[in-house]
Amino acid sequence: MNTRKPWVVALAGLTPFVCIAATDADIVEEVVVTGSYTTQSMNSATGITMTLRETPQSVTVITEQMIEDKGLVDMEQLLDHVPGVSKVGDASEDSIIYVRGFQLDTGVQVDGMITTPANLTYSGSISQGIDPVIAERVEVLKGAAGIMSGLGEPSATVNMIRKRPTNDLRAGLMLSGGNWNTWRAEGDVAGPLSDDGSVRGRFVTAGLYNESFLDRYDRRKNVVYGIVDKQFEQGTKLSLAVDRVQSKWAGVYNWNSNPAYYSDGTLIDHDISFSTGQPWSYREMTEWSVMPEVDHRFDNGWRVRSAYRYAEATIDVLNATLGSYVDPQTLELVDPWNTPNALHSDRKSITQSFNLVATGDFGLFGREHDVVVGYNAARNEFTLLSSYFDVLPATLDDVVVPAPDMSSPTSVYGNVDTSTQGGFYGTLRFSIADPLKVMAGGRLSFWKLDSDDAFTGERISSAKRSDVFTPYFGVVYDLNDFASLYASYTSIFLPGTYYGADGNLLDPTDGTNKELGVKLAFHDNRLNISAAVYEANKDNVAEWANQGMLPNGEWIYMSVDGIETKGYEVEIAGAVTPNWDISGGFTHNTAEDKDGNVRTTYIPDDVFKLTTSYRPVNLLSGLTVGGSARWQSGTYYDFDISMNDPGIPVRQAQPAYWLIDLMARYSFNEQWSVSVNVNNVFDERYNRSLWGYADIGEPRNYSLAVRWNH
Repeated sequence: MNTRKPWVVALAGLTPFVCIAATDADIVEEVVVTGSYTTQSMNSATGITMTLRETPQSVTVITEQMIEDKGLVDMEQLLDHVPGVSKVGDASEDSIIYVRGFQLDTGVQVDGMITTPANLTYSGSISQGIDPVIAERVEVLKGAAGIMSGLGEPSATVNMIRKRPTNDLRAGLMLSGGNWNTWRAEGDVAGPLSDDGSVRGRFVTAGLYNESFLDRYDRRKNVVYGIVDKQFEQGTKLSLAVDRVQSKWAGVYNWNSNPAYYSDGTLIDHDISFSTGQPWSYREMTEWSVMPEVDHRFDNGWRVRSAYRYAEATIDVLNATLGSYVDPQTLELVDPWNTPNALHSDRKSITQSFNLVATGDFGLFGREHDVVVGYNAARNEFTLLSSYFDVLPATLDDVVVPAPDMSSPTSVYGNVDTSTQGGFYGTLRFSIADPLKVMAGGRLSFWKLDSDDAFTGERISSAKRSDVFTPYFGVVYDLNDFASLYASYTSIFLPGTYYGADGNLLDPTDGTNKELGVKLAFHDNRLNISAAVYEANKDNVAEWANQGMLPNGEWIYMSVDGIETKGYEVEIAGAVTPNWDISGGFTHNTAEDKDGNVRTTYIPDDVFKLTTSYRPVNLLSGLTVGGSARWQSGTYYDFDISMNDPGIPVRQAQPAYWLIDLMARYSFNEQWSVSVNVNNVFDERYNRSLWGYADIGEPRNYSLAVRWNH
């Protein structure tokens, strides 16, 4: 007799729950579900809800369970575990994220809503400051997502799907502590708010405090998120979500503040704790949003959703730029462009996003086909006020300098950048035959950016593009019940928000993105495996020109034509067995210009990432063990130390390295559990940045967490 054993249902929540599954022999069995490393469906690619196997692009999903297992507390940590993602250190609290060789600067969404700021250069943690504690899952769509996002890079789109209310009452608390005086607390409660269950709610909060292995550096963060929804009998649901994140970092350092070289080209042997962050330097950020949404399901299966999101963020920064190099004789920090200075920067971002989308199906030629049509738009006003102040020189022996006289700035800049974007989009998924699905769609977009002087109101620059058409084609062919072949093509469009040496905005980036692959799905899509090859071509790519700063305070960039990236990736996510979860993959990527010159050598060509957890129920019930392994190939960056003419050519290199993390959790019962995480077990030393800086990654560290669920 052929009996099929039940598998763990791929749902994650505050508490385990029971799933009734029947075998072919009609034997009913109970399965305790503890979470998953994959998702059953997603719609970030085209707006049509599909399984990962049905989606003709590479997708990585970081689930709530994986966030809990790894103890992830910010978006940078989360993206560290996404295959194909690389980071380059930019400041003490910000990194520049790269996917498939291109920067992830426009592709951050919240519940599918556009969050792109008008000024990408100085927005930083506004788009990365959202805390994973409020996430049900995070969908990372690799490559271009021009239909849903409008403008963007062929890197990726990161869509945070926030937690929703539940039908039953659930509650959870977590308290963790670790080295460097690190403490974090989380609370999560959800359930019905009315007797009939038509009104439901959820409230999530978290607090973080930690010092650091870096001298003088610490951070604090508070998170609050709440959502209420009301279900009506006619198929309409109203919801209102509000979130607020407040963060404060002390002892921060700026972009090029940790010099890696003496001015004669000799590499400096820094202590791992070295930082030019000052006792008086800080970064304070507060961001909040409110989002009402209407969702209506018709009797014929069609669904219409409309949402509006208002988000406001402020960043107050004071930090020092002391020098790019160190004089080997005096040990003084020196710089070819500036004398030692402090920057006080006030930034405010106001974003309004709107989305209206209808999804459904229709019959044609005896078959059912899917369709999505919609319109989304966003407006962002980004205000940047910058004041520079002289500070005393610093030396390696005494890197701390007195705080600046804030009443006497040496220069003041101020810009107000206002961007408006929007577009109509649509996709048809035709069922040509049982094994063959063909997708065709596109988006008609507009974009405008105005930059004004914040003090005089004078227009500095203006750029716009209208009637930009972004096509999308995709095909999926099912080889059998578990394997599919797919192909996709889309163009890309990214207006320039970077300035050239002439003081004007660079021309917009244009290009194409192509992908071929195979996907496997087992156990009702609870285990997904994919392999893909891809190619992206771009013109007018903005790269830092190494020519200093414009009079208006903007750094100078240059356009590079004919950038082509090629690569391949293999990925796995989900439940290998009911007790073994896994998520990870290997990615190879190369980037060249039209002359065959290798670009972005500071990004690794090869990246391997794997996270897994296992429950040895036959050995010890309640125990979960797991860990992560991350490896990247060697990188380098060529530049000239230009204190004198001619400059001294230098190649800064980071050899390939591994980072190994371990995790163990023991559940005493359904309510109480304790877990231990040890990160960078072998205490690997590596440099996060290869632009002439010394930006050492986090050494070995640990945390202990106690969790209660009800």
